[in-house]
Amino acid sequence: MERKYCPSCGMDVDLERTLEGSYVMTSCALCGLGLGVKFASADDVRRMQRGDAAAPPPRGGLARVGVVQKAQAIQAAVERPTPPDPRSASVEMQGTPPAGSSVDQSLERALDSSEMPGASAEAMLERAARSGEMGGPVAQMDRVYLVEDSAFLRQVTRDLLSGKGLARDIVECADGVELVEAFARAAAGGQKPDLVILDVRMPELDGQQAAFALRAIETGLGVKRTPILFFSSMLCDEHFKGVLRTLGNARYIRKAEEGDVEKLGQRVVSVLERLVGARG
Repeated sequence: MERKYCPSCGMDVDLERTLEGSYVMTSCALCGLGLGVKFASADDVRRMQRGDAAAPPPRGGLARVGVVQKAQAIQAAVERPTPPDPRSASVEMQGTPPAGSSVDQSLERALDSSEMPGASAEAMLERAARSGEMGGPVAQMDRVYLVEDSAFLRQVTRDLLSGKGLARDIVECADGVELVEAFARAAAGGQKPDLVILDVRMPELDGQQAAFALRAIETGLGVKRTPILFFSSMLCDEHFKGVLRTLGNARYIRKAEEGDVEKLGQRVVSVLERLVGARG
């Protein structure tokens, strides 16, 4: 079976291929990151309609944290632009991700025209198919929220964003609780960040719970979804892949090479190109 390097997972992975309109989408079988797109030939259409494009079986990794479904519980808790209590039961979601098709829904959301003013999903797919590249250059962001318990990764991420001119202002939050409170205040004042980077495993309120709380705040205020980039030491599994799909506009980086700063930086940039790049 063909394999390809996935910058999110930091390793060679099996591939999933799905037919999306006139295009064949290639994505990581583990995390769903888009790794390629091409114009579909007649043979591609026939083969995929017969079901010959095999989807590899899920491979283990990230432990179930039990915080995927019932995002409505959070949304109902955010009726006005005030910080929700992140310790309340409203953010302790239980359940499993909804069963979805093999279509790369996370890439579809990342290319959703509602998330990218001035660029339709079809136009983005066509450009990617012609160039062979997913995403595009990352324009400088005004504000990035950073929540990471590893001092090494905090410093690497800050140096990367500042050194490459990717962010003007980097706001560090101590944990998920502080993130939700800061995000609620900023969003209510029309100052929400361009990107949120957060660790999956944190005390009090973990990264998944915090991310769903952010989505609830956005829903309550009627604003667009902020791109979210998770850091995790674990390999993505079907559960966490479902988390990314449910959140929408979210990706992850496996912290597999903390000692190789240059390679880690390259991986972060590559994922950001898909998450926030080429949106103007």
